[in-house]
Amino acid sequence: MDCMNKKPTRLDNTVGLILGLIPVVGFAAMVGCNDNQRTKAFGGTMTVQIPCDQQVFDVTWKGEDLWYATQPAPSGWKPAQKRFTEYSSYGVIEGEVVLNESRCGS
Repeated sequence: MDCMNKKPTRLDNTVGLILGLIPVVGFAAMVGCNDNQRTKAFGGTMTVQIPCDQQVFDVTWKGEDLWYATQPAPSGWKPAQKRFTEYSSYGVIEGEVVLNESRCGS
C-alpha cells in the first residue's frame, strides 16, 4: 500500500489537533499573566520602581501578589537597589524581583 495515498484517520486528526493547540494554550497562558504571576510561576526577573524618598524594609508574596513595605527615607539616606530572590530547592524555576529606590528630584 502506498503511504502517500493513505487517508488520515480520526486518531491522526486528533493527535494533530492536540499538537497544534499546545503552543496556542501556552502562549495564551503567558499573555494572560501579569508580571507578578509570570515571575513567581515561571521564574525570571521583574523590576519595581519604588516611589521616591521611600525606603523598602520588607517584601513578601501573598498568593500571586507581591507586597512591599516602605517607610519615609531618613535624611542622609542613599537610595539602593534591593533584590528579592526566590530560592528553589530543586533549582529549576527561580524568580527575582529588583526594587529600585530613588530620591525625589534626582
